[in-house]
Amino acid sequence: MSGFLNPDIFIFDLAALDEREEFVVRHQIPFSTLDLPEDERTRVHGDGPIEYSHTLTEQIGGQLAAGFLLTHLAEAPHHADLTARYMPGYIATRAIKPAGR
Repeated sequence: MSGFLNPDIFIFDLAALDEREEFVVRHQIPFSTLDLPEDERTRVHGDGPIEYSHTLTEQIGGQLAAGFLLTHLAEAPHHADLTARYMPGYIATRAIKPAGR
């Protein structure tokens, strides 16, 4: 099993989502909160962990490149912000690695 955030979640300006309920596209993928100015990172993310996004090619393609075979994929809404109204925020995959791979 592997679980990760939909990378599209990271394209939006989090302050605009939280403070004004506006969808403002601001970031490219891949993205890291380290890319933000320190004062903004502290204001918006507080003492939370540093976040890194990865492309779907990196997330799913990486599993396939490592020899895994995907047997299931599921999506679920992101519970923390407005994006849940429009797209799944969480993605989970189930994979097996056949013998000899």
